[in-house]
Amino acid sequence: MLIVCLLLFFLFPIIGLPVFLFFYLFDSKKKGIIYSLLIGVTLGIIIYYFIPPSNYDLFRHQLILKQVENLNFAQFLIKAKTIDLEIIPLIYSYIISLTSNYNLLQFFVVSLGYTLMFYMMYDYRKKVNISNPAFIIVVVFNIFGFNALYFISGLYYYIAIILFAFAFYNEYTKGGNKLLSYIIYFLTLFIHNSMFFIVAILFIFKLFKNKLSFKSIATCLLIFIFSYYVINFINNIFSSEIFATILNMYNVYIKENYRMHKLYRGMIFFIEITKLIVIILSIVLNKNRKKSVKENSFIILLAISTILMMPKSIVMIRFIMGIQLIGIVPLMNYFSKGKINLVKLSLYIITFILGVLYITYFYKVFRNENFEGLSLFKNIFSLIKGG
Repeated sequence: MLIVCLLLFFLFPIIGLPVFLFFYLFDSKKKGIIYSLLIGVTLGIIIYYFIPPSNYDLFRHQLILKQVENLNFAQFLIKAKTIDLEIIPLIYSYIISLTSNYNLLQFFVVSLGYTLMFYMMYDYRKKVNISNPAFIIVVVFNIFGFNALYFISGLYYYIAIILFAFAFYNEYTKGGNKLLSYIIYFLTLFIHNSMFFIVAILFIFKLFKNKLSFKSIATCLLIFIFSYYVINFINNIFSSEIFATILNMYNVYIKENYRMHKLYRGMIFFIEITKLIVIILSIVLNKNRKKSVKENSFIILLAISTILMMPKSIVMIRFIMGIQLIGIVPLMNYFSKGKINLVKLSLYIITFILGVLYITYFYKVFRNENFEGLSLFKNIFSLIKGG
């Protein structure tokens, strides 16, 4: 079956996507990592043909490619100081610009992001006794719960949060190389500056010996409440560019109310809160909560900190995405034991509703004159037809 999937991938990857998903769900115990890669790269191929509207961050990122395309490395280093982008995306942009193929920008990021997400679900499946129907629900929940449209648009924040979730999984769940996880935590800070908050919460969590307590919650809140004033005071004395950047980040992501599209404020806000409730319920209602206790504790700490500090901020929506990815573990723990009861059935229904809401949301977005999302599907159909 793997040979069939590989042939489909090289000949008709987009048509083969449902086949890859089928075998990922039912034949992934030994070959799941390959199916994860096939799914991730195929989704990357689809997004490769996406033409970003001018109001997408991706459009701005592609404009940066034009700015650095014809520069040698020395000229690039000089130009880099004038571009408002973190260092890792900036270097990545320069490398992609050398190919003169701007669409590779989103292809590699999306391929890596989805591959890691499917890999984490596959890898943890090997550790728990979860039935095929329950695993399907977890996968569907994460597919629909992961806002593909905003991944395409934002790109760098979402790959940063996926890498963070992978590093967390590697350290706490898989018991892998801790140094690798720490390196990834560190690198995410240079992929997107809003990762400062979630990394800070993680290290506060570590400071309190990976336990959820009143002290750890209070420390998170106090640090983020007073950090602005402390950094502002230091910046007034030393006038450092680093402190100025942190202050600007604080203003954008926490202090100011982020003006969101009306669809984003309504339906998407509801969906994100629903996802958060599902993850928290999978922890609270699981009788075997002692399993994955560190993961559960960090999720709750992150959820409390997010809701209390950032109720009207874009960061709240983004952090819930991180909670969802880390929440793969407690969600699979909850569904892996016992028979289907009323609560589990409710979570199945919620997953279905999430799917319907997202499909409805995408339909509204694509019809909105401010978006050109239909260009993605037009390009896919042209690709399939060979035109």
